[in-house]
Amino acid sequence: MIRLFVSDLDGTLLNEDHVVSKENIKAVEMLRHHGVSFMPASGRDYLALQQAIEPIDVRPKCIALNGAQFYDNQGNCLVVNPLERDAIVEIQAILDTFGLSPDYYATEGRYAFYEGDDFIGYVRERILRLFHGEKQENLDEIIKNFTKDYHVESNLTNILDLEILKLEIICTDAQNKIDVQKALEVVQGITVTSSHELNLEVNALAATKGHAIQQVCDVYGYKPEEVLVVGDGLNDISMLEKFENSYAMGQASKTVKNAANYVALSNEEDGIAKLIYKVLEDNEKEANQ
Repeated sequence: MIRLFVSDLDGTLLNEDHVVSKENIKAVEMLRHHGVSFMPASGRDYLALQQAIEPIDVRPKCIALNGAQFYDNQGNCLVVNPLERDAIVEIQAILDTFGLSPDYYATEGRYAFYEGDDFIGYVRERILRLFHGEKQENLDEIIKNFTKDYHVESNLTNILDLEILKLEIICTDAQNKIDVQKALEVVQGITVTSSHELNLEVNALAATKGHAIQQVCDVYGYKPEEVLVVGDGLNDISMLEKFENSYAMGQASKTVKNAANYVALSNEEDGIAKLIYKVLEDNEKEANQ
């Protein structure tokens, strides 16, 4: 019987307009009424995660920044898995050779290095690379959300004393992404994943969705067979490989589908809602046996 339903956000619970559909909202709220816990596991930070699930009348425990943080349903951060200072310095030195400046996600917020006079234009250019093909109204909303919690600094030294949880690198093209990921292989104590076509996300080795979900199970007493996980991106592979009840979304890449045991419908087909209805039906059958 499933007691914990874990879902990625972008490309999974959220549709291509980056919102939760009415059908998915209805289904997630049904989980609660049937005694099944719903838990988002996202590469987003806590604030952006909460904004995404705001339409749902549920305030769940959640995993943020790919497993760097775990929050209970009261908004208390119970687990933090930060990057080591030496690793951060080494990563930035490598990125300097590519002319790339990442976003730094810290417990105090998001940081970027910029010395020009058009920060919004700088962010817009990065967003256009990451979300090319998006509707203009979606881009405007994404840019607004990206810039409202930014702290702008001129160099790395200013933030090295902070607890840094994740770096996000927006690459220039597909080959650049391959080259950067290859170069980062020399850095010890990190894991590199991706949630978009041109991005790379760097976390501490312990900060994966799979590891964080196991920590949740240890705290709340969930058995592995009572957990269902579903996602669509490379940063979901750690949880898809770890749990038996693992689903890749229908539009996911072959790599992600190979990591999962099952395939759900796509995020444009309300795949999460359909999967929830199946879980509730299977739970009821098992309870009546």
